Amino acid sequence: MAKIRIDAKATSLCRTRPCMIITTLHENGIVNAGTFGAYTNAGPKEIAIAIGKPSHTYQNIKRTGEFVINIPSQDHIAALETCGESIPPDRSELDAAGLTAAPTVRIKTPLIAEFVANIECEFWKEMEIGYHSLVIGKAVCGHLGEEYLDESGSIDVIKARVPFGIRYPDPIYAVLGNPKSADET
Repeated sequence: MAKIRIDAKATSLCRTRPCMIITTLHENGIVNAGTFGAYTNAGPKEIAIAIGKPSHTYQNIKRTGEFVINIPSQDHIAALETCGESIPPDRSELDAAGLTAAPTVRIKTPLIAEFVANIECEFWKEMEIGYHSLVIGKAVCGHLGEEYLDESGSIDVIKARVPFGIRYPDPIYAVLGNPKSADET
């Protein structure tokens, strides 16, 4: 296989990851919802997310010390785009996207009722990286639709039809299908 060299945009080669919407609370109590795709599991209970420091999401996490990660199905791809828009703090992205806020168990910030999975998080630490900050939260409670539980006790992203952002910043998504194990090659 012939390969070309890519220097300036080398990080664009790491594209495929499930999309999520993070909910936080504005100071006025209105729910903020922002779309994110740059994150990783950073430990057994830790999740690290790259968040722009000027964003409402970042400011709300720093002020309240909490947030919820919400995992959609492909039925909510339009909501990913709506929640990625700049909406003033006196309006909720959830209302604009036709989504429902529901109570959480361990924190005050609500989760998105229609989504297949939700993770309640408390802010732990951050590392500044230019315009962004790598915000690390500790998962304190998770919620998953029973029908999406796999044999390992985690989410089955195929059965849940979780969309992956495959060409950010373009609004192009894909859903996994036809999985293969290493012994099926």
